[in-house]
Amino acid sequence: MKKSVFMVIFTCITLSVFTAQTKSKETLIRVGIPKAPPALPIIRMIDSNALRDSAKVEFTVWNSPEQLISMIQGKEQDMFAFPLTVVGKLYNKGMPLILTNVNTWGVTYFLTSDPNYKDWADLKGKTVYVPLKSSPPDALTQYFIGKAGLVPGKDVELVYSSIPEVTQLLVSGKAVYATQIEPQVTACLMQNKNVRVATSFENEWKKVTDDGSIVPNAGFGGRKDFIKKNSEAVARFEAEYEKALNWVLQNPEEAGKLAEKYLGLKAGLIKNAIPRMGLQYKNAYDAKNDLNQFYKILNDFDKTMVGGKIPDEGMLYKK
Repeated sequence: MKKSVFMVIFTCITLSVFTAQTKSKETLIRVGIPKAPPALPIIRMIDSNALRDSAKVEFTVWNSPEQLISMIQGKEQDMFAFPLTVVGKLYNKGMPLILTNVNTWGVTYFLTSDPNYKDWADLKGKTVYVPLKSSPPDALTQYFIGKAGLVPGKDVELVYSSIPEVTQLLVSGKAVYATQIEPQVTACLMQNKNVRVATSFENEWKKVTDDGSIVPNAGFGGRKDFIKKNSEAVARFEAEYEKALNWVLQNPEEAGKLAEKYLGLKAGLIKNAIPRMGLQYKNAYDAKNDLNQFYKILNDFDKTMVGGKIPDEGMLYKK
């Protein structure tokens, strides 16, 4: 009898120790995300507890590239949704970062309430509002203006503001020309019937590349030391992120509700915008050719956009 009691106690202690050890192995992944397409798979992962028993995801929202850079330098977050220009430039400057995937493609549009606007050349002497300075929308806006024979900042005034502010300026009529990304494109169209999509950056990109590709815009990645130290958790994160991204595409109404719950965005807006968000998962290394082409075009136009060269393969994560 005493032996049986002893064995029960021993078993309970052993199980408790094993459980504690198992829980201690759970990795906390702190991510920085914008209120933009790359965030939707993250909130799906959190809501469904996709990384149960292996990792926990917590997020902080950034609203500008400057905030993102501050997050990276402060090391308070581990992984981030990156504009591709930002991660490329920081990597070229020696910051130890790794891009794990590209998840947002062709998400940017040029909007106007000018019924006579036809192409970029019509912007001479005009003011264009642009969100996210130094991001792909900014870099490509300047690039397309330049291809039309105009000089950004000289022939065309560029005014930078936050994504929500650009939307409000368009909706109010104070801004006539603006670059914008989804879901704010849909918000503008829903709130001001005079605003229209003049062109998509995807269409403009095809004119430049002539190979049927779509322009890469944003991806996920993180600090190199964190990714190397937590390789298993990061591999699981990538697998679940891809699943969550596909779930968002297949369930726009439910994804909209999650965006309202976690990010304070309107559910109906997100539901309507998802088809134009350009969400598509591609491992960073597998997207090497897309990225090289993107970085080469921007670097040839203005070397300051991506740090003076095409980022090497050391920036790219392999599955």
